[in-house]
Amino acid sequence: MQLQQLLLEDLRISASSMKCHRAKGQAIDDTVGNAEDSFLNLESYFERLKATNPGTVTAIDTEQDIEGNTRFLSFAASIQGFRCLRHVLIIDGTHLSGKYKGVLLTARGQDANFQVFPLAFAVVDGETEHAWTWFLSKVERIIADSTALSIISDRHSSILKALREVFPMSHHGACIVHLMRNVVSRYKNKGLAKMVCEAAFSYRRKDFDLCFGKIRQANAACATYLEGIGTSKWSRTYFPGNRYNLLTSNIAEQLNHALTKSRPSPIIELFMFIQRMLTRWFSARRTKSAKCHGFVTPEVEKVMQTHIRLTKGSKIANITDWSYQVRGLFGQANTVSHETKVCTCQVFQKLKIPCGHALLAADYIGLSYAQLFGDCYKTQSWIDTYAGVIYPEAPLGDHPVADSITMLPPRLADHLDAPKISALHQQERSQ
Repeated sequence: MQLQQLLLEDLRISASSMKCHRAKGQAIDDTVGNAEDSFLNLESYFERLKATNPGTVTAIDTEQDIEGNTRFLSFAASIQGFRCLRHVLIIDGTHLSGKYKGVLLTARGQDANFQVFPLAFAVVDGETEHAWTWFLSKVERIIADSTALSIISDRHSSILKALREVFPMSHHGACIVHLMRNVVSRYKNKGLAKMVCEAAFSYRRKDFDLCFGKIRQANAACATYLEGIGTSKWSRTYFPGNRYNLLTSNIAEQLNHALTKSRPSPIIELFMFIQRMLTRWFSARRTKSAKCHGFVTPEVEKVMQTHIRLTKGSKIANITDWSYQVRGLFGQANTVSHETKVCTCQVFQKLKIPCGHALLAADYIGLSYAQLFGDCYKTQSWIDTYAGVIYPEAPLGDHPVADSITMLPPRLADHLDAPKISALHQQERSQ
């Protein structure tokens, strides 16, 4: 053990591994608090958060076994903010490294400026079907299941079963990054994974079919594997719902990275870290969005400028008052309609951001660009997303907990078979 080596080298003291383990545990308790007490005090912490954040919803579900408890918390500020976002939810799980281990399940969206917007957090014993079903059932109380909702995740069997039970109407999409990793793992071919990525990101069906034909030619087994998953699950062009620009769960990785320092912490410290992080994020983004003077956010503005560059030099011809044919420098023609906000290139309708053809046609007739963008990308939506404030908890003792429930930590032995102890910190909102 490293601690044993340090004691021997620096202090010339020989200590057993168990003694070093106990000393390390005591040091952690002195620094961030006792893990057992953290479970006992979590209900009080949730009540104090509700006191300073009116509209926040909490719930504690207790099983017959005193070790089987679930905790739920939802911030009113996030509930309000999510209503301004694209209805795409990204869900994921990451392992904790504290005394009682467990898994942190998270759900989040993406704001108008392409930044991660955390929605829900849960601490569960493992990524089981029961845990995911419980977590998603709490999320469903905030975001109602509907055909307008899309949910992005990896293809973990527990997630897929839970989604079918809790969100049967929504559209589930597989993360392309996870899919590419699986392809590399199965077929030991990074070039094949790049071909899968190209197919997945294709806007037009003819482009996808061309890419998929190359995959089949390169590796028929891989093509069969992808067909078994279902092209509607992983390709942009065949996906039945709206994924916009969200084909991967990269924003899940961003959130997991932001939470890295909190993973060894006792449960209250973990939730305090999350609350403080969200308070900072909301404050900084509220300030940044208020200073934005464009009609769309800075990141969307960059996308728009890229689209303009790609169609520079194209020729325009009228079809109707609202429809135009745009012919590029290499002779390829696309038909765009401002009335229905569609283009044969498929970018306009898939992203809800006007393609270069639509922008060029708008210049041709003097139409304002602002009329072509989805409301979810506009600066006002960005401002409205962070209008709510997340406050720290009230001081200890100001809001006593009536009829408090004794909540014990999970058993360390045979942890995965122990009754589930879960804590959910959820921000309410409308993947």
